[in-house]
Amino acid sequence: MLASGSSTFTLRYFDFPSRGEATKVLLLLGGAEWEHKVPAWPQEKSLQPVGRLPVLIEHSASDCDDTSFTLSETAAIEYYLATKYGYIHQPADPKCVARQLELRAHICDMYTAFAEWKLGPDEVAPKNKKIFNTTAGCVVRFHEQVLKENGSNGHYFGSTTTLVDISLFTNILALRTVFSGLDPDMLELLNSDNAPEMNRVIDTVSAEPALASYVAELTKL
Repeated sequence: MLASGSSTFTLRYFDFPSRGEATKVLLLLGGAEWEHKVPAWPQEKSLQPVGRLPVLIEHSASDCDDTSFTLSETAAIEYYLATKYGYIHQPADPKCVARQLELRAHICDMYTAFAEWKLGPDEVAPKNKKIFNTTAGCVVRFHEQVLKENGSNGHYFGSTTTLVDISLFTNILALRTVFSGLDPDMLELLNSDNAPEMNRVIDTVSAEPALASYVAELTKL
């Protein structure tokens, strides 16, 4: 049985960098005790709450018995952990929270558009490439301005790491890691010349001491 009041976590996700990365980073930054389990797929698909990954299970302990909390859906998992470990800026302000979730959604939409372009059927690749370029162009312009308005300090909000910083860091690093060999010019829109503020965020999060081993392992892929 766990010590009274403590929690441990199990993250169920695939063994390659993708939508589960922000959850890993939040657990690392939060100093949580956790394990990564890779379900056999698709054999264990039906065992997940809605047949998708990631799934996060929090194992808590009281003086009486063990309990667990199971959560699916990437956005819900990230918001829960970010709130739990203090990575939501001004959590009592609903407008500020909504803005953070908006920016996170932009980043995830850009990742999805890129993946659909590169992994989709060849016959729709030109269409999907156009969608990605349009999506990424809009996101870069908007986010670069947001970051400038926050002082160009490597953070979206305030002067500390938040969920949006983590989302940008993990999504762009995953793109650069997983897809880098497919097209040498694929991420031109997101390089340091075209998106200097966003790249400053990535560098800032990369320098978090708690992520040193994580970054080292990911860059080996």
